[in-house]
Amino acid sequence: MRGRLRNWAWAAFLWPAAALATQVGEAAEAPAGAPETPAQTSDVLQSDLPALISADQVTYDETLGIVTASGKVEVSQGERVLHADSVSYNLRNNVVTASGNVRLLEPGGEVVFADYVELTGDLREGFIKDIRVLLSDRSRMAASNALRTGGNRTVFQNGVFSPCDLCRDDPSRAPLWQIKAAKIVHDQDDRKIRYSSAWLEFAGIPVLYTPYFEHPDPTVERMSGFLTPTFGTSKTLGVVAQVPYYLAVSPTLDATFEPIFTTKQGIVLAGQVRQLLPFGQHEIDGSVTSADREENDGTISKDVVRGHVDAMGRYDISETWRAGFDVDWSTDDTYLRLYNFDNSSFLTSNLFTERLDGRDYAAVNAFAFQGLRERDINREAPIVAPLVDYNFVSEPWIADSTYSIDANMMVLSRREGRDVRRLSLTGGWEVPYTDPIGGLYTLEAKVQTDGYWSDEFLPGSIDVNPSEPTETEVAGRFFPQLALSWRYPWVRHSESLDQVIEPMAQLVAGPNGGNPNDIPNEDSLDFEFDDTNLFSLNRFPGLDRVDSGQRFDYGLQWKATGSRGRQAGFFIGQSYRLSQEKDLFPKNSGVQDKLSDVVGRVNLSPVGYFDLLYRFRRDKKSFVPRRNEVDLKIGPPALNLDLDYLFVDSAVGASDLDREEINLRLTSRFNENWSGFVANRRDLERESTLSTSVGLSYEDECFLIEVVGQRRFFSDREIEEDNSIFVQISFKTLGGFGSGYQTGGPSK
Repeated sequence: MRGRLRNWAWAAFLWPAAALATQVGEAAEAPAGAPETPAQTSDVLQSDLPALISADQVTYDETLGIVTASGKVEVSQGERVLHADSVSYNLRNNVVTASGNVRLLEPGGEVVFADYVELTGDLREGFIKDIRVLLSDRSRMAASNALRTGGNRTVFQNGVFSPCDLCRDDPSRAPLWQIKAAKIVHDQDDRKIRYSSAWLEFAGIPVLYTPYFEHPDPTVERMSGFLTPTFGTSKTLGVVAQVPYYLAVSPTLDATFEPIFTTKQGIVLAGQVRQLLPFGQHEIDGSVTSADREENDGTISKDVVRGHVDAMGRYDISETWRAGFDVDWSTDDTYLRLYNFDNSSFLTSNLFTERLDGRDYAAVNAFAFQGLRERDINREAPIVAPLVDYNFVSEPWIADSTYSIDANMMVLSRREGRDVRRLSLTGGWEVPYTDPIGGLYTLEAKVQTDGYWSDEFLPGSIDVNPSEPTETEVAGRFFPQLALSWRYPWVRHSESLDQVIEPMAQLVAGPNGGNPNDIPNEDSLDFEFDDTNLFSLNRFPGLDRVDSGQRFDYGLQWKATGSRGRQAGFFIGQSYRLSQEKDLFPKNSGVQDKLSDVVGRVNLSPVGYFDLLYRFRRDKKSFVPRRNEVDLKIGPPALNLDLDYLFVDSAVGASDLDREEINLRLTSRFNENWSGFVANRRDLERESTLSTSVGLSYEDECFLIEVVGQRRFFSDREIEEDNSIFVQISFKTLGGFGSGYQTGGPSK
């Protein structure tokens, strides 16, 4: 007795309930091709059934108890879907057999292809012949046959695994790399793929054998295990090897243990711990070792405890308050560079809490500093605790004006040298006005009051630990300022370009002599005059110095914006002091005379893949450059040039700023797989190269190889000029390994 359902009609079958035979038999009494009655459709579809079948034809052999579906068969069982040319179900044995273009879609996104499949009724267990699996990340597995158990464990016999795409011209060719094994086990509960008696093949050639190997399957975002190791050589450390191990403790906590093994200086215990909290996060990096250390006088101290800590934390206290910390500390000045942890010239530690609510901002900070240059004297480094800031800007009120309040308290101390306590309160009022022809005016009034108490202080000296006799000083300051600024933007619109040209001027008035000798200078030593602070009321970077006297600032700005992101602009400006105050600004700063140097900037992006920013300061008389900065990016990914140039005239300031330096990096992506770069950093003032590097890499969907060579021209006791070669080889999904060879420290 046979029945037939056409045109993708959905029929539901309860497997292995005996009622299925009755339902199918009743449906089969209708003539072939006759439409089903509403009653028949309702009886079948409204039953609470665990499986659905779609097919061109369904037949039932009542004698054998076998249901057969053929022609574009689709069987759905929970989240699993089976496609095949033909599917039969044995009611008595509860066995599903599928053949012809078999595809089984798994809940995790994997797709199983086969010629013949024999499964249990719930599609969770069975035998698969000539199996091929496409994993969720498009990696591939294949085997002559496989046994599936528990719905989550598949054992492949004589299997192969590879994430590489097959050759488009010849799919029969071996992929770039693959793993062949006598047995491969994919455990979907553990989310691991395990290999027994396996060979790693590269371009079809066996290169590495292992009796056992495992790695996470594509559903795993992170899992405990070894990471890419690094190898190298160093004159000071000998042969160096670093073998990291990653530990996934929980979904919100992980750690990385990164020991460094050296043949000359023993083992460095290094690692990292990270944790994500409901209200924030923190991370702690650190290391410790017992090793020799070269001192400043050239002597060697044996078996000294050396190490570092680099930690951070950020915590949300409420919607407006947060707190955090940054701890950066090293036992000595060369340790971080020697072991290639960091190349910083100084370290900053910070503990803070802050509040941001509308126009209000408040913060309490504590700072500690550590210099890592040979000339740094850390016992004279400042410790600032606390540093309290409060800033408030009102809503617009009378005539759209706003008022502001800025308060500051600083307690600064040193182990040796000057201690400073400061209280500062600044009040401001700003009134905007627009005249009938479009001129924009702003009247700004400000009053700054400061109180200082200084100990171990030599008035008029910037030396924080003077050898001359010092004293305790109590000083105060009351400094008002009044400024009137004007801008007049002219706008021109066209179909292809919008332009704005804007002349601007500012008159600033304040009393002379706002910086008496009995007020120390802690936060305004690093002064730089440029286009960013020309129109600032106080052009010093901190509160300890004020921009006293009267001056007139003026400038001109132009901006143009076109289609497709094209833009260009420039700014040029200058300042004129109506009253000259001796020693207000550093010598050769550009504003030490009545008429300042000319400052400005030019930015150009006329076409795609071209960005230029040029900032300058030029002499007021000769217009020769005193400071030039160029940042240029040009070219598409196929060939890209990144150029940074800095020039500071030798007459501008301190000797450590007298330089002319260029940094070039040429990058090219030859095609979708190959890329390379060449970089050079050179001191043009001293005509010496600081560093040179070159790199070449190949990357595709399954493989990465990168080779980088570098020459660094730097030495500092234990740190010598060095050559390094870094090679990284990564087999995607499996991980990789790298090696570095150098003569000044380990590669990382």
